[in-house]
Amino acid sequence: MRIVITEGQYSKLVEQVVVKCVPTGETEFNKIDISFYDMLYNGSILNYGDYDVDKTHPIYVIQKKLGIGTDGYYGKDMLKALSNQLNIDLCKQINNNIPLGLFALTELGLKVEIPEDDEDYILASTLVGENQTAGEKELNAILSTIKNRADKCGYSMKDSVLKGKQYSTWNYFNKLNEEQQLQELYNRITNQKTKGFGKMLKIVENFNDSDLINVNHYVNPDIVDLGTGNTRTIAKSYNNNKKSAKRIGDHLFWWDKRHSC
Repeated sequence: MRIVITEGQYSKLVEQVVVKCVPTGETEFNKIDISFYDMLYNGSILNYGDYDVDKTHPIYVIQKKLGIGTDGYYGKDMLKALSNQLNIDLCKQINNNIPLGLFALTELGLKVEIPEDDEDYILASTLVGENQTAGEKELNAILSTIKNRADKCGYSMKDSVLKGKQYSTWNYFNKLNEEQQLQELYNRITNQKTKGFGKMLKIVENFNDSDLINVNHYVNPDIVDLGTGNTRTIAKSYNNNKKSAKRIGDHLFWWDKRHSC
């Protein structure tokens, strides 16, 4: 079997082999519970030997960003990868450790600054949650459902997606109190930076009336049973309007005049 890698990938492999001053012996791990919000606003620091079981927390996401195994343990492999990625000489570090805080998040492209007017960020996050691999036509169709509902019912697009039991990607978020929601939003969007959030934000910012189509409902037929015997609201809506439904990407889209909000 022949494996082909780029020059850059080869350089990374060589660099990782020659990393010096990696701690020897067995690593003693310390369990932590640190979110991205904690790192961004509470000054929390990650250190070699930390581990976190929450897969949405920084250690897992940083490991994914570094392209190494994701297990939640800040061990030797992660330390070596960080040394390469951040160009830090472990031999000059206290206890051969690379503390990770706001600077590291910035250097790794994981720092998030959500503006006070966060509607575009909420909408981009919605698109990642609904279908992170969708093409532009499908994403604009999803935004059309949001825009049409908002215009018809007299509220903002942000309010439309955060309305209870409307866009399932926000179900967990909607159960939280205001303080928890703020923390979850930072955690959510930082995670989504490795899942195409930047692309989705550009789609939202460029969305205009020329992209709008006449739909206000959609469903993934590969996930939801749309048989006439299904009593779920979305299935009944589809069956009442399936003559006008059209498939765009992974979803079926249609207009339901009885449930315009």
